[in-house]
Amino acid sequence: MPHPSLSRRALLAGTAGALGLAAAGCGRGRDDADPGASAGRGGYPLTVEHRFGATEIPAEPQRIVTVGLTDVDAVLALGAGPRLVGVTNFYEEFAHGVWPWAQGSLGGAAPEVMPRPEGDRPDLELIATLEPDLIVGLYSGLTQEDYDALSVLAPTVAQLGDFPDWGAPWDEMTLAIGRALDREEEAAGLVAGVEARFAEMSAAHPRFQGAGAVVAERFDRTFVVRSPTDPRTRFLEALGFETPAEIAELTGDSDAAPLPEEDFELLDRDLLLWNAGFSPGLREDLADHRVYQSLDVVAQGRALIVDDVVVSGALTWSTVLSLPYALEQLVPRIAAAVDGDPDTPA
Repeated sequence: MPHPSLSRRALLAGTAGALGLAAAGCGRGRDDADPGASAGRGGYPLTVEHRFGATEIPAEPQRIVTVGLTDVDAVLALGAGPRLVGVTNFYEEFAHGVWPWAQGSLGGAAPEVMPRPEGDRPDLELIATLEPDLIVGLYSGLTQEDYDALSVLAPTVAQLGDFPDWGAPWDEMTLAIGRALDREEEAAGLVAGVEARFAEMSAAHPRFQGAGAVVAERFDRTFVVRSPTDPRTRFLEALGFETPAEIAELTGDSDAAPLPEEDFELLDRDLLLWNAGFSPGLREDLADHRVYQSLDVVAQGRALIVDDVVVSGALTWSTVLSLPYALEQLVPRIAAAVDGDPDTPA
């Protein structure tokens, strides 16, 4: 029987307030994006379907606000940075509410960084002052009430109907935002490009194919394992790894489940990846953890601890902009871990 579900929102972002990193110049966004590329394709008015129905967008948006956790990356990747006027502030340490890998895609824009509202509900009064003509909230927990209130302010695209809150895959989100921006072909091209990069990396590392892998994290004093539907696990599966059936059973319909110390043997796989950027001190704590240190995956050097905040964030975000950066940073370390090389901090 699966453990009780953990909060998807809390598990997704981790302890964001603990981050203390200024935006670094390590982005891998479209630095050469041409602001003129935002010109419309003549497809308006157009309609985008989502959980709460269908939203008609009458004309090319000129003032875009994002209220979801990761929505901004797809908006930026599609060249709409100059028209972005508001971003919800989930990570206040980064300039303009944008992670380092996406800074180059802002196109000179300086959107209003809206304070993260209590309970992650949209701040209607503040959004109204930005006078948006499109509100994007695909990777979010918007309720029907939220959607109705936002729709009074501007056409609003909410969560995709086939996925849970905070659970839409990066490719589906990119395509949906592409539809809203009349950039469907560009969105499909971006998705294909990232998928091709995964295929290239997978083919270059045949030892990944069919190898068992687990993604683990710690929140406060609770250890958790990620489900096959979680974006961090999907990252490994796209490289050819397989999630053990025991982990899928444990997590059930949740994106993660607690893992008590007595069940640590479930971590003994071909690869154990700790997503630790939001858990300061985890590496040191694991070094002193007797049960953990007794595992074969540790003794044989197949445990990888990702404690760089930006790399961990790129894996967590799993967007069309963050995934190329995550691949660049992580695949060499994953390959070393699978070969049994001891993990050292990046």
